Amino acid sequence: MMKLPVFCAVFLCLLMPFQLWAGWKITGRYIDKEGNTTYKRYFIQDNVIKVERYNLIYTCNLKTQSIIIVDPVKLVFVKTNLTAYMQKMREIKLKRLNELLLLIPDNQKSEYEQRYKKQIEEEIDLSVGKTDSINITQSKDSSKLLGYSSVKYIISQQKIKKEEFFITDKVDISTDLDLKTFLQYVYLLEPEDKTTRYLASGQNIGLVKNGLVLRRFIFNSGFRDEWQVNKIDKENIPAYEFGEPDLCKELSLDKFLSRQNSDNEKYYDDFE
Repeated sequence: MMKLPVFCAVFLCLLMPFQLWAGWKITGRYIDKEGNTTYKRYFIQDNVIKVERYNLIYTCNLKTQSIIIVDPVKLVFVKTNLTAYMQKMREIKLKRLNELLLLIPDNQKSEYEQRYKKQIEEEIDLSVGKTDSINITQSKDSSKLLGYSSVKYIISQQKIKKEEFFITDKVDISTDLDLKTFLQYVYLLEPEDKTTRYLASGQNIGLVKNGLVLRRFIFNSGFRDEWQVNKIDKENIPAYEFGEPDLCKELSLDKFLSRQNSDNEKYYDDFE
């Protein structure tokens, strides 16, 4: 009679490591105002996040601040960290500023330099700069997406509608993802995403951190972009997904960031 409880206890112990380390794989698509579709996938586990799209892959460890960035088109990658990447971007922008200052009259240099140094910090550090006038209201609309009941919210900034989104509280990834910390990496590595700053506002973080946004409609200058989650898998993410890419050449941070200007460079020449 004692064998069944013992068997159950052993069985539960065997399951514990899987349950403790199970992560998330979230796949979706982004549709821009011209109807172009970009597929995107997230691997999320224990505050290590890998983002995949056709022309950019990056993995960031929110605990160690390490970053691996891959250019899957040119088959090159770089290993760096958050501090080093921020400092390098600061150096690049300050160099451009100094070049511009050569063209500014001497009596205007100081004012210009001060103003644009402040702008540079706002472009690099998500914690710098204002997120005032953000207003998020719940709509009466609701929907069922991927089988999950979801609620609609509207984000406005300075009374202009910026976004509508649907969120479900039936999928909670907060134990695997510190969203506010992750958004700093998004801000740096996907600067074309102009929504990151208001998404990092305290009001939005407080609302979405314990759920999952399944659909977004993003409004800008009369146009609309859309993000939609197509698939959610809860599974153990193997370590190799977060590691260095195979068949890619490692570059220094300087070379990786300047690769856009080196289209004719054959990075693969010295592959072994």
